[in-house]
Formats: sequence, structure tokens, C-alpha cells
Amino acid sequence: MVINVRLLERPLKLYKTQNDYLHQWVEHRNEYLEALLAMEAPPNPQKCFICDGDGIYRCLGCFSQPLFCMQCCQKQHYMLPFHRIKQWTGNFFEDSSLCLAGMVLHLGHRGQPCPLGVPEGMDQHANGVPFPVDDREWSMEELDDVPPFLWVPQGGNHLTLVDVTSVHLLRVRYCVCPTSQQFHMQLLESGLLSATIDQLKTAFSFSVLNDFIRDNLKWGTSANNYYNKF
Repeated sequence: MVINVRLLERPLKLYKTQNDYLHQWVEHRNEYLEALLAMEAPPNPQKCFICDGDGIYRCLGCFSQPLFCMQCCQKQHYMLPFHRIKQWTGNFFEDSSLCLAGMVLHLGHRGQPCPLGVPEGMDQHANGVPFPVDDREWSMEELDDVPPFLWVPQGGNHLTLVDVTSVHLLRVRYCVCPTSQQFHMQLLESGLLSATIDQLKTAFSFSVLNDFIRDNLKWGTSANNYYNKF
């Protein structure tokens, strides 16, 4: 019996290497670049994802980065306060924040305003002690070093909230019902650990605290080095 054997010029690959996958991607790199550039512009028509109003805010945390008008942006994120947003300037999307979009973080009523809360624009007091007011005069040079999402709007109480997503500045309204908890406990019950008991100014999400513990145990990361990542 004669068996004809055909020799292959190169051995068959049973699997693809990383280099093979990179060569596949190179063939489509121009398509990827065009798509990424197109994503920097608003869709046409530039409508709100919910109400079809003028879409001026793009959320980087929501899936597919939809556009919202101001009112829908506030309503959509009252339970998602750590999402980052951008605002359309007419020429490009600029970094902004939910705070600048007018969103208020309400505590004690599952995201809804306290029925006995003070009117918007008036400061609440923490345990009867007025919040300190920083009356320093800021120069334009100093303000230029502050990213837009950390700009402080006028009026109301503001907290610096540290999360794994970033450092956020949010306007906060506490519950002032007769049976309500102290303000620092209201933060804790909402998953936020205040840096102080009174004169509340900074709080940390449980997510960022757990993430820091993992980094510290695994890599020995100091608190200062961990914070510098943000």
C-alpha cells in the first residue's frame, strides 16, 4: 500500500497569539479612530435621552453615554451621585459635574427631599453648629488650577465626596425631621463615612474605603499615594 503524504510548508496553529490579534486590529484601526472622533460630537438630533428636550449633558457613567437635559440629568442621577458628566459648550464637551447641573443629594428619605427641610439656598446647621464659611478671596490663577467638576456653586451646603470613580463635590440636604439621626449618621446610613463628626465637609464611600484596604494589604499602598491616584 502506498500512502501519499503532503508536507505542509508551516505547521498549523491550534491557537492565535496576541500578535495575531494585534494584526487583525491594525486592519481596522482607521475605523476605530473615526468612531472615537465621532463620539466626541453630539448625536444629530441633539436630544435628551428621556424627554427629547435639548441634550446638553453627557453622562460618562451611564451605559452608551446618553445625553440629558438639565432636569432629566438631575432626576436620573439622584441615586447615582458619583457619575461624571460633561456639558456641551456649542463647540465641544467640557468637564462638568452633577453639582453644577443643579443636582442635590437628599438624605434620610431615600433620595427624596425632607418635607421639613430648609428652602434651597439656605444653609443647614450640623447638630446646631453653623457650618464654617470660607471667606477667602480666590484669584483667577488659583481657580484655573481647579477642575470644573470641583467648582463650588454659590449657596447651600457642599460635601467633598471621595469615591473610586473620582473626587466629587455635591450639594447635600439632610433630613431635619424630629426623629432624624445626626447628620454624620445620616451619611453613614447612606454608605458614606464622614471624616469628622461635626462641621461635615468630607466623606468617603464604602467602595473607596474597601478598595484602599485591598490596595494597602496587597501592595502596601499608603493613604497619601492612594489618594494621589485621583
